[in-house]
Amino acid sequence: MSESPSSPGTSSPPNGDGAVASLNAPQREAVLHPGGPLLVLAGAGSGKTRVITHRLAELVRRGATPERVLAVTFTNKAARELRERAGALLGETAARLWIGTFHATCARLLRGYARALGLPRDFAIIDDAEQLAVLEQVIRELALGGGPLGEARALQVALDRAY
Repeated sequence: MSESPSSPGTSSPPNGDGAVASLNAPQREAVLHPGGPLLVLAGAGSGKTRVITHRLAELVRRGATPERVLAVTFTNKAARELRERAGALLGETAARLWIGTFHATCARLLRGYARALGLPRDFAIIDDAEQLAVLEQVIRELALGGGPLGEARALQVALDRAY
């Protein structure tokens, strides 16, 4: 005899009816959206995180493979909150979802496909200040002249515009 999905101690996602009962109409509409990708834009305190986590649970309930579900946000704090709330709804299944910041998600993809891209798997992503320091070092080592700081900034701007 097997346990039903609503039995205590299981990590099954909530059923569609119970999971959305406490949502307002626009939230419920977003959670139950029948199509593919969904963009949620709303103001502070409007329940975006709640909608997104319930949407994630709904996708898994409908049979989506967790590893093929992606939720991206701008801040580490928001990504942590999404992971925690998804965990409360989905249990261990939530760890298999792709939840992260744009930066972390892109870095994960780049590392996963590093070999195909001709990159070492342990490549480094550097911020603007680190880029400037590397450019200053290159200018000094190649004796390109001028004031290193000004030259490095100009080179950095030129490189940024090239992409």
